[in-house]
Amino acid sequence: MTSNPLLKTGNQKWIIALRILAGGPLTLFGLMHLVGAMPMQPLLEEAGLPSPSLMAILTPLVQLLAGLSLLLGAFTRVGAALAIATMAGALVTHIKIPNDKWPDVAAWAENPDAWNANPVYMAEPTPMMLMAIVILLLSAALIYLGAGAFSLDHKLASAEPAA
Repeated sequence: MTSNPLLKTGNQKWIIALRILAGGPLTLFGLMHLVGAMPMQPLLEEAGLPSPSLMAILTPLVQLLAGLSLLLGAFTRVGAALAIATMAGALVTHIKIPNDKWPDVAAWAENPDAWNANPVYMAEPTPMMLMAIVILLLSAALIYLGAGAFSLDHKLASAEPAA
């Protein structure tokens, strides 16, 4: 077994379910934010967070990296820590935007200039906040448990010579 604490994991097979439940949505939302299907910039602007145009690019990249790390079980603890950071940011965004001032990102994606001139709002998508909480909790569990049996971490840890 490995002496590297980032790779250390047990043989539990059920941990893959936690990795899929956390990594799947992170990967999907990271991709959706990056390709513009679900723009992040209007959300960050409405929440009053710093550097919304920069963060609208960096955050989805981190989400995507974290999601892929969890799905593959590669450096799972690092991926889980990144997931916790992005989900904490999502929770801050949800808390800072009033319920009736949630930007309609579909309208923004169609024409950002028109949206800026005449913003369109909708009710807060509460399930998204709940999903952020669940992903955050699952990621915390993965930091504690490691990646489990069906993971690159387990494969790499098993291949290392004993110290």
